Amino acid sequence: MKKTLGSILFILFFITNINAQKTYVWDYYKVQLTVPNDFRVKKNDDHNFEMKGVGMDLAMNIFEENVAIDDLDDATIAGATAIEMTEIDEATKVTVNGLEGYYVEGFKDGFRIIFAGLGDPKSHTNFFLAITFDDNDKEAEKAAIDIMNSLDKL
Repeated sequence: MKKTLGSILFILFFITNINAQKTYVWDYYKVQLTVPNDFRVKKNDDHNFEMKGVGMDLAMNIFEENVAIDDLDDATIAGATAIEMTEIDEATKVTVNGLEGYYVEGFKDGFRIIFAGLGDPKSHTNFFLAITFDDNDKEAEKAAIDIMNSLDKL
């Protein structure tokens, strides 16, 4: 009986976790990402993709400058500075499902931001990703990293 109950609880837990995330696509650029299921799309057009979840905001914006992947570190720091982030970390290289670039962490208006400059080496499309959340919310920090790691160019 205990074994059966344990199996049922495991299956329910597994199903709950599967339903705890949703996948969305930035239609114009065919960039896919997976976010917690409380996120809702606020904008999805040819220059911007914005979402809001409980305690988190996400924005992806195309930038038109032709920046080589190797130079995205400087572009990422410049972008973070342009939106007036403070306490900006050193840029960290990231490769996610064919997208390449750099990300920094910092603060703006009392919120923590993970800010990335990413590019698709095949299409030469570059975009910024900003995920904003409360610095004291450790679950949000993990979710932000998971979101960034879920990005995929279709």
